[in-house]
Amino acid sequence: MNLPPLKSLLYFKHAAELGSFKLAAEQLFVTQAAISQQIRALEEHLQCELFVRQTRAVSLTRQGEQLLPHVLSAFGHLEAGLGALAQDPEPKTLNISVLPSFAACWLLPRIQDFSQNSEGIKLRIDPSDRHADFEQGEADIGLRFGEGHYPDLHSELLGDDQMLLVYKTGMLDESAPLKPQLLKSQLIMDICPDAERAWQSVVAELNIATEQLPRFLEIDNAALVIQAVLAGQGVGMLRKRLIESHVALSQLKIWPGFELQCHYQYFLVGPQRHFSWHKVKVFQDWLMMQFNR
Repeated sequence: MNLPPLKSLLYFKHAAELGSFKLAAEQLFVTQAAISQQIRALEEHLQCELFVRQTRAVSLTRQGEQLLPHVLSAFGHLEAGLGALAQDPEPKTLNISVLPSFAACWLLPRIQDFSQNSEGIKLRIDPSDRHADFEQGEADIGLRFGEGHYPDLHSELLGDDQMLLVYKTGMLDESAPLKPQLLKSQLIMDICPDAERAWQSVVAELNIATEQLPRFLEIDNAALVIQAVLAGQGVGMLRKRLIESHVALSQLKIWPGFELQCHYQYFLVGPQRHFSWHKVKVFQDWLMMQFNR
């Protein structure tokens, strides 16, 4: 026998449990006529009566009583299976997909603080520019820097950032004008829209002609831009959050009076159901504390 439509079995289940088409309709947010129609279609499919219709109530026939426990069992298995999909398979291990530059320059220096406040949750970090395939289990959650629009995924804003003009301590003289010093320096470009806009802003503000510009060293990785600046190879345009530890150690300095708000922002990204997992909530709360310091 071909199986009847799932909807008709669902309506039968509710009507049988409540003993009323009217109450079943209210519980399912449909009309009483819709309940009657689906159950009549189920009876025609099974070629037997399932209910004895009365004025204000219905009761099961012998065939209906035979069918009900199997329907309850089937829906119970279905609910259990769906519930299993939402459960966290590894509640004590959090797999994170994160940009390599953010992992190296921001996350790793703070790992010890997370470990001390994480309720025993272990981080497993996958530094990658590629977006993780969450459905294949490549990550539980992702940390991304962008506009927050990720198809079929939920995203929650963590914070923003600013582009700053950065140099190795001692390389530039803050008491002297910036323009002639830049013209004698190599400029290091992180290949991203925010850095490009920031350099354009500096060039315009200092009234530097295109033919005057020194050559750019272009690097498609903010962490490597930081290493190049630390090595004294030139002046870089970098995000504030990525250089905080180097500034605190006086390894890098920020040229005063210039700051450009990034268009992109930081987001926690993943399937909606993952945000209900305890380990993700713990990590998100910790991230928010770090971003708001």
